[in-house]
Amino acid sequence: MSIISKLTTLTLTLGMVAGASAAVFDPSKPVLKELKDGIYQYSQFFYNSLVVITDEGVIVTDPSGDVRSAQMMKEISKVTDKPVKKVIYSHDHFDHSRGGKIFIEQGAEFIAQENCTDLLSRDLEDKVAYPTTTYKDQMTVSLGGKAVDLHYYGKNDGNCMSIVHMPEDKVLVAVDWHLPQYLVSGGRLIDQDYVATLNTIKRVRKELEFDTIINGHTPVDSPELLKESEEFAQALFDAVWKGLQEGKSVDELKESIKLPKFSHWKGYEEYLPAHVERMAYSIWHGN
Repeated sequence: MSIISKLTTLTLTLGMVAGASAAVFDPSKPVLKELKDGIYQYSQFFYNSLVVITDEGVIVTDPSGDVRSAQMMKEISKVTDKPVKKVIYSHDHFDHSRGGKIFIEQGAEFIAQENCTDLLSRDLEDKVAYPTTTYKDQMTVSLGGKAVDLHYYGKNDGNCMSIVHMPEDKVLVAVDWHLPQYLVSGGRLIDQDYVATLNTIKRVRKELEFDTIINGHTPVDSPELLKESEEFAQALFDAVWKGLQEGKSVDELKESIKLPKFSHWKGYEEYLPAHVERMAYSIWHGN
């Protein structure tokens, strides 16, 4: 099953839990939803972006493709005539970073953690607007009285992830290092340092204050779901660590490790072994 099919299943499930009608769900439909004053979540094609609208212009994260960014701009223009002034890349993966060139003509500044520049310079389809501003450890993006903090907590899903946080508004953007109640296929874990991902989640929950989360892919997220993601990653680490110390092979661990507390997660039966393998690799290989 493709990632789109899987995310469709997850989205419909979440919609039904929330009391929505699954029959009318259309992932291609653009949705710009105001979460707090001037702060929106833009959702389309199973990708979500932060949109911050101010009197001086607009801040957005992750264009996620030419079609999506063009539609995002149309939806933004329905609520403000101000241009997009700041585009923040959560990280360098092309499914999130392509599509930003539409904002160049508006004079947008493109911002990323400095380690992103290598991959972003190698887009064979030439659909990435190269960053005009980079940072190393922390940066505050300010516009029209709104502040968006960018934190680099090291590796997790790749090595240039920005933890996007609005401290005054208590909004967190969690992209790819947290996918609530969902396990992806092994192929999707190829760039995931699982031990570092656990450390990222722990640090976010300890150091940042938030009551609202915009997830990179799923339409529904919350501090409670992030806590559950930490509990899963910790339980996975503990089980794999114990097995490795006992001298068990990775194949044995993939067969024997079960985490029944999380059996309700999408992809649990099919993809838990892949997560066991990736955690084992992160432990013994170091990334």
